Amino acid sequence: MPATDLLRVRDLVPDFVAVLRECRAVPAERWPGLWRSRYLDRHPDIARVVDRDAGPPAPADVRAAVDRLHDRAADLTARAETVRGLLPDGVAASARALGWTGDGGPVECVVLVGLHRANGWAGDLDGRYALFLAVEQLDPPEDVRMLVHHEAAHVVHDRRAGIRDWPEHGVAKNLFVEGLATQVTAELDSGRPDEAYLWFGRPGHRSWLDECRRRWPAVLDRVRADLDATDPDHHAAYFLERDSPLRGDLPPRCGYLVGLAAVRRLRERHDLPELAGWPLPRVRAEMAAVLADLPVPG
Repeated sequence: MPATDLLRVRDLVPDFVAVLRECRAVPAERWPGLWRSRYLDRHPDIARVVDRDAGPPAPADVRAAVDRLHDRAADLTARAETVRGLLPDGVAASARALGWTGDGGPVECVVLVGLHRANGWAGDLDGRYALFLAVEQLDPPEDVRMLVHHEAAHVVHDRRAGIRDWPEHGVAKNLFVEGLATQVTAELDSGRPDEAYLWFGRPGHRSWLDECRRRWPAVLDRVRADLDATDPDHHAAYFLERDSPLRGDLPPRCGYLVGLAAVRRLRERHDLPELAGWPLPRVRAEMAAVLADLPVPG
């Protein structure tokens, strides 16, 4: 199937650029209303995702975003064009890696301007996993390509195994899902250090990787003990940057490195399409077995 037939792209950036123009002519207290009525409300299904995943944006956050982006209309438009250009081959590459040929219709890709909450994510859009990319945070193109591969791998994984129906905050689920998507990215763009794949090229994370490796026995002990947890606080301890009362002194997002190390060990005996087809009980059993003796990542 041609790469362009594997996806449908919806670009919300022109609507946001139009909002920026309107905001220049009105007081700042009106900006949140314009953001909602002229931007998000024109795409109600996307608005539901944004509000569900992060809560409705606070007026102060909207004003700060508009103020930060008020002179970047041309830049945002150019970034959206770059992203749209990278999407067909990026989604197709992840689909090939995971053995998906397009069954069930194209992947929906939403290109938008966010509030600096996330650069990209995969999320449920009216019952189907979709790929979301926030252009204000995407730079340079080679790092965008890694993000596209990673998030597209999540969407394709869902087509293979229905991962959106797995526990959203499950520790075992997220170790496997994030590890698989990161491994796909590493295989499609080989030769980079692990911190590049785990942080999408964002600089300054070598010390984070070294700290995870230094604390590896403690990290593994905690992950093994919490493998069956499915609540938001345990999830945050291993997969979010924000402070978590359950994380203690472990490095933030250390679950991503554990997941990558576990999937790499599984990859020695199974190919990527096979891994992408495993049901959740198989994932839970395999992750428990591989975590029992998982060496420090090289």
